[in-house]
Amino acid sequence: MFYRRVLPMSDLKLSQPWLRCSRRRFALGLGFGCFSLLRPYAAQASEIPAALESTEPPEGSPVHWTRRENRDWRWYERETLVDGVWELSGVTTPSHKETGKLYEGRSGYLHSEVVPVAVRLSVPNHDPQAKRDVFLETSPGTPSVLRKQRHGRPPSRWLRNQDIDQLRIWLPTLDIPEAGVVGMSYWTHLTRDHHFDPNQIEGLAEIDQARLHAAAHFGY
Repeated sequence: MFYRRVLPMSDLKLSQPWLRCSRRRFALGLGFGCFSLLRPYAAQASEIPAALESTEPPEGSPVHWTRRENRDWRWYERETLVDGVWELSGVTTPSHKETGKLYEGRSGYLHSEVVPVAVRLSVPNHDPQAKRDVFLETSPGTPSVLRKQRHGRPPSRWLRNQDIDQLRIWLPTLDIPEAGVVGMSYWTHLTRDHHFDPNQIEGLAEIDQARLHAAAHFGY
């Protein structure tokens, strides 16, 4: 029969390799442990839009509100027409989808009460085809006051049905104000927010993408 000798605590010495732990090693291990715990929260915070140094738009300036969201948070973005270009001019404090708690990681956000009630109460429509068909079509190739008031969202069915060769010929003939984009490419904005079919504008030069975006905002 074999017996295992159990050493009393008085016989254990810190000089033994398996018990040796320097202050530096302990601090390093503790740091890695905290980083592992906080990493999910850091990743979540990185998905939240930064607050802007926002000022109130001049009275009477055209303003457009857009509802945005990611996996966990929801917020609104304000765009203001400045010298013919739509610029991002404010972001409301993101609220958590499940808890409704407001994000506290940054300051400088707009209060949600500045968003028009009609926008806050509207239910987002995630059906792209439904968004494309909301306007009564006007004469082909002519701008619409209603579409212009909605910042070209969506553009006319006529404009969305033009192929790339037709667009390359027609777009340079327009004499309309520019309409820039902020924080994204024209391609992303045209296909995501103006509902152009990606296959329709595949290969369209960036300058023509900018013209197409201006045409949409002008009401075509």
